[in-house]
Amino acid sequence: MTTPDATPFVELGDDVLTLRCLRPDDAPALLAGEDEDQVRWLNGGHRSEPARTREWIEQNREQWRTGGARRHLGVLHVATGRLIGTVEAHLAMPGAPTGAVNISYAVFPAARGHGYAACAVRLVCAWLAVATAADTALIRVDAANTPSVRVARDAGFRATGTDREGLVHHVRALRDAPHVALVCGPAGAGKSTLAHRLAALGAVHLSFDEDAWRLGHRTHPLPAHVADALHADLRTRLVALARQGRDVVVDTSFWSRASRTAYRELVRPYGVEPVTMHLATPHAQVMDRLAARAGSGPHDVLVPPDLARRHLAGFEVPTRDEGPLVVLRAD
Repeated sequence: MTTPDATPFVELGDDVLTLRCLRPDDAPALLAGEDEDQVRWLNGGHRSEPARTREWIEQNREQWRTGGARRHLGVLHVATGRLIGTVEAHLAMPGAPTGAVNISYAVFPAARGHGYAACAVRLVCAWLAVATAADTALIRVDAANTPSVRVARDAGFRATGTDREGLVHHVRALRDAPHVALVCGPAGAGKSTLAHRLAALGAVHLSFDEDAWRLGHRTHPLPAHVADALHADLRTRLVALARQGRDVVVDTSFWSRASRTAYRELVRPYGVEPVTMHLATPHAQVMDRLAARAGSGPHDVLVPPDLARRHLAGFEVPTRDEGPLVVLRAD
């Protein structure tokens, strides 16, 4: 398995597409978008049925909830809000090489010919690079499926050979450059849990709260001069790691757009484009978590309710125009 045991629901996207987990109310659009090409190439020659489609959606959601191997996402067109297809990353495809994730995709007939499938594949690859230990993305496609072959090419994959089933393998490296994840969210959102999961996959963990705790600071907010010094040290260490080609997860609130931009600009000279990983945890859940804190460690610092509410009110939600963004939801 190339991912932690449990994963929140993921949302990916840019200014054209949004990729999110499928929901029960997506079933009619999935059925309406199915055509003979999809039946032939993806469904084994069988038409989908309403009951089975709803069951399949719930199975996909369970895979996300439990950290399963198959991660399916609906592809939505931002301008219209319509579901126009799906894309899947299979993290443990039988017969796939070690470290490879199999990617499959389907775009509904009315939305084909606009490059949406290749865009969706590229977005999934960006997520895989920071959230899993996979080093290769794999697309297996019948050579006769010309449109799908074109998608693989347009998404940056190269053909490497044909397997025993007659499927042409196309591969793309996921880890040909260092990756930096900016874990973003207010206190109580779950940043440290996510950061430790990413660190378990091989990233170096830089934590503002852990550094503050080591220096003896037990309450927040810190004095401005202390916080500034801690961030300066984090930035220095981040640059050094980027120069070494290391994967890094930076664990601090990144509550403002300016703070995220400052960290991005630090590593861009080294060919690194950080991915912001925003934990969009419901405010009520954040407040409940903070109320349960006991002050026992760097990720259990007491935060008074009035301060927590001010933090939530002042938090600047990251947007896709800042750079690569992964939104993680409890859903």
